[in-house]
Amino acid sequence: MHSITLKLDQATIQKMANHYQKYLQPLIPHSQLRVKINQTTITAYHTGKVLFQGPQAESEAKLWQDQSDVQPRLHQAASSLPSEIAQWTLIGSDEVGNGSYFGPLTVCAVYLDKDQQKAVRKLGVQDSKKLSDQQIHQIAQQLIQTVPYHLTIVNPHKYNQLTQSYHANAIKVKLHDFTLQKLRAKLSKQEKDDLQGILIDQFTPKKNYYQLLGETMPDYQPITYFAQKAESIHLAVACASIIARDAFVQGLIKLGADYQVRLPSGANPPVDQFAARLVAEHGQEVLNQTAKLHFANTQKALKIAQELAK
Repeated sequence: MHSITLKLDQATIQKMANHYQKYLQPLIPHSQLRVKINQTTITAYHTGKVLFQGPQAESEAKLWQDQSDVQPRLHQAASSLPSEIAQWTLIGSDEVGNGSYFGPLTVCAVYLDKDQQKAVRKLGVQDSKKLSDQQIHQIAQQLIQTVPYHLTIVNPHKYNQLTQSYHANAIKVKLHDFTLQKLRAKLSKQEKDDLQGILIDQFTPKKNYYQLLGETMPDYQPITYFAQKAESIHLAVACASIIARDAFVQGLIKLGADYQVRLPSGANPPVDQFAARLVAEHGQEVLNQTAKLHFANTQKALKIAQELAK
């Protein structure tokens, strides 16, 4: 079971209580908040410790981790990385869409030469969460003309097929590896010689990453690093995040266009309502084409759709 622990202040825990109001569960000893959502249990203790357990632990924790005063135990601390890594010639890898019920899962890897960093900054590259969709799209279109990259897009229909054989983390591991291998195959000999490392925005421990890969260790393994919030550590990851996020947003638009709607991101109660209306109008198969069926949102949406049909 995936598990992440955050340390949060009381104000943030109260925000969580409001956010998860419809998913509250009976308290256990020493707890002040207990939630069950997307097959994931969230328990906040009086000490301020908040424990996320379950298949969506990472995506739920990401909603709150920026407000924590300790790092999630799942992740490698930035202090354990080489001190000069921000200036290295690096490949950065990130994924987008993992926490959203609708839309594709997108993974991007970008090769960024240390001498390109100044030019990339001028394009406005920064943490994609701080940029609007329009800014992301504009920057992404410039980046794909500027840096070597590979983008992998897994639309919901294919994603739902993969979940028949792999769980969500295993899918992400295989997609990151596939994307990294494809990018490295595009590089010139000089670019490969100049490469100093690979930095993956961490979603699972390093040991687990290679266990889930389930194959012979890739030849990039010795120079690969994992860290949370890696987009703030190296611009290569920030570039990858922007390209991946743009592809995710465009995917929402394209997938929704077939049904004359704009698909929402996220996995909150309004998404359940939106999904239910889609089912009511187009039938249950619409979710297989637009959404990640293993999310708890599926059963909630179908239940609401049944009520709407009465």
